[in-house]
Amino acid sequence: MAKCSFGVEIHPYYDVSALMQEVALAEELGYDQVWFGDSQLIWREMYVLLGAAAQATSRVLLGTGVTNPVTRVSAVTASAAATLQELSGGRLTLGIGNGFTSVNTMGRKPATLARLEQTVDEIRALCRGDRVPAGSEDTRLMFGAPEKCPPIAVAASGPKMLRLAGRIGDGVIMARVAMEGDMLVRMLECIHDGRREGGRDEVPFQTFLSVSAAVAEDGSKAVAAVRPHVARSILKPFWGLSPAAAAAADRMTGRYDNYQHLNPNAAHADSVPDEVVPEFALAGTPARCIDTARRMFDSGIDQITIRPYAVDGLPRASMIRAFAEQVMQPMLRGDG
Repeated sequence: MAKCSFGVEIHPYYDVSALMQEVALAEELGYDQVWFGDSQLIWREMYVLLGAAAQATSRVLLGTGVTNPVTRVSAVTASAAATLQELSGGRLTLGIGNGFTSVNTMGRKPATLARLEQTVDEIRALCRGDRVPAGSEDTRLMFGAPEKCPPIAVAASGPKMLRLAGRIGDGVIMARVAMEGDMLVRMLECIHDGRREGGRDEVPFQTFLSVSAAVAEDGSKAVAAVRPHVARSILKPFWGLSPAAAAAADRMTGRYDNYQHLNPNAAHADSVPDEVVPEFALAGTPARCIDTARRMFDSGIDQITIRPYAVDGLPRASMIRAFAEQVMQPMLRGDG
């Protein structure tokens, strides 16, 4: 099996003290990376949390999972990223996409591919300390330097965005990926096409698979826990859906609540039946989760980034621990 790396993505709908406890726990348990989501009206402020996490940890890598060019302009993102590189000792990965709830809740539209590409170019240049055109004048980041430019991973699900990620990114964050069938293979092919187009075949590149996760001896509890994330995964599909997933997506039409995005108590999640959940989640018994994760790594993924959902009404930290002890650590030991 390929080398395993695991990250945990934290959606900041809990209070700050709970979030910082989760960060410390993730480092203690051996996760390689902690990511924070960015959606300013439904979650706590991402860059404040990342700054606190940088100070509270010493080993674990950090990531924005993910920011966007609409609510955060290039200069602001570059300044925040360069500052975090200073604060963390170079542990940041800047994840960026075209925007979903962060823009929807403000009545804005997601960024186009062209705008996203321009933003990535500008952020890189500003972080390095280079000048960037800004109207009639150039602009620059006064404390920019090459070592303050973090790797940039582009969030992508559809073919065009995946090719863009391969062409301009230092990595890709893949979400809404089916755990069965050939979807992952087809997505990786798009990324490879983009890397070839951009002449970046030899440039270091990381593939992050962001997936909802829950593990329990009673697999049905784990399946029930991740429904809110699967509800998002089947919205506006790029690769087609199974008949059951398509029917669930139809039932959810007009019901998806941006303010309950990925929330474990989201009401719209009841549109997703049990049979659909395993298609888009790393959920079930420990044996099932280990088998699924092994197949993902064997397909060429560098890191599985879990979005943990607790069972039985327990705190989310309980699933961060359970997944580490029942899935991640056995796999790293080679006995899973």
